Amino acid sequence: MKVSVIVPVFNCENYLEKCLLSLLNQTQKDMEIIAVDDGSMDNSLAILRQYERDYPKQLKVFAKENGGQASARNLALKYAKGEYYGYVDSDDWVEPDMYEQMIKMADENESDIVICDMVDHYPNKTIYHHSSEFQNKFMVTPSACNKIFKSSFVKCLQFPEGLWYEDFEYTTKALMLTDKISCVAKGFYHCHCREVSTMINHNAPKNLNMIHVLDHLYDFAIEQKLQKKYKDDLEYLVLEHII
Repeated sequence: MKVSVIVPVFNCENYLEKCLLSLLNQTQKDMEIIAVDDGSMDNSLAILRQYERDYPKQLKVFAKENGGQASARNLALKYAKGEYYGYVDSDDWVEPDMYEQMIKMADENESDIVICDMVDHYPNKTIYHHSSEFQNKFMVTPSACNKIFKSSFVKCLQFPEGLWYEDFEYTTKALMLTDKISCVAKGFYHCHCREVSTMINHNAPKNLNMIHVLDHLYDFAIEQKLQKKYKDDLEYLVLEHII
């Protein structure tokens, strides 16, 4: 299996089909889609089950009690068989050749991570993010969704459960483990930006979860004996995300 694409799902009945179809119609055929319903209270699980019946070879569906996006992703990782991992949020969608092009780039360059550009879609505007352009690898957008990760080097990683900024922790740990990073300057990943989105908020106490995440990153650097190598980068991350 070339790539496993993981989709955590929670109350996204109005957007889920567009997301699923964008994955089921990928030009990359050697792939699996693992969707985890995280205790949805709408028709999301019913939609997932119908697509699982229609596309049994491509889509696997799991259901669990609500525990947050990180717990849904971690459950899917237990079953993922792909050489690469990808992540897509259930209210977003991707271009049809996203995974074919990114895997081609990874194979050609023996990359552990490949990054593409992102496009944010608001009700009244669209914003293109040149996420593939950066001066330092720790300055990349922390989203896990505009990337693929080679499974052999991220097997040790999980998303932190019960905290916001789980993408930031997962992605930064992965970036610490490799310099074999490639980029594709194309807007393959499309974000449907809703007012109820996690990152559009005024919840100060939850924003303080960043402190716990940065503590985890320091501990990880020590565990991996990388604290000296990334001393300046870790200080930059504190300044960028806290100060």
